[in-house]
Amino acid sequence: MKKIMEGSHAVALAVKQSDVKVISAYPITPSTPIVEGYAKFLSDGYVDGEFIMVESEHAAMSGCIGAAAAGGRVATATASQGLALMAETLYQASGMRLPIVLNLVNRALASPLNVNCDLSDMYMVRDSGWIQLDAFNAQEAYDLNLIAFRVGEDHDVRLPVVVNQDGFLTSHTAQGIRPLSDDDAYNFVGEYKPMNE
Repeated sequence: MKKIMEGSHAVALAVKQSDVKVISAYPITPSTPIVEGYAKFLSDGYVDGEFIMVESEHAAMSGCIGAAAAGGRVATATASQGLALMAETLYQASGMRLPIVLNLVNRALASPLNVNCDLSDMYMVRDSGWIQLDAFNAQEAYDLNLIAFRVGEDHDVRLPVVVNQDGFLTSHTAQGIRPLSDDDAYNFVGEYKPMNE
């Protein structure tokens, strides 16, 4: 059934349907609605997981690394300056081959302040060892999140994945999407199997 959703809300739905157990996050515009959406699903009892609110984006990815190393399906979201602060930790995640999914809502890096859509944040971490997928619209943002978990967690891959979407142009624009049912989405992603079982 077709639904009207902003790109960020479509991602929150995909994260819920993937049965993410931990989101560690620090809010930054325009990625905040993704983690807010997960927190709402959690508070309403639709998700059995943990939302860890931390003091910075560096700490957010550090929390994701710890949760993924402990065997959980993990995700987060950030943008722009948040990714710049998080960048140091990205290399640990890829070096440890932890299949974390990071939703990067692309926004220009500040100079001195910029809230426009721009891909400078995405390019800043292109060589960090993360797979990067790029969504053109809300449907692709939804679909690519499901694909990100399936690909990143594959035992022949085992790498973290960034899913990019344009800040405001996709993240805050209501568009028609066709989400899968909860069961079909989860069956596509599959049960999470930690490496050290």
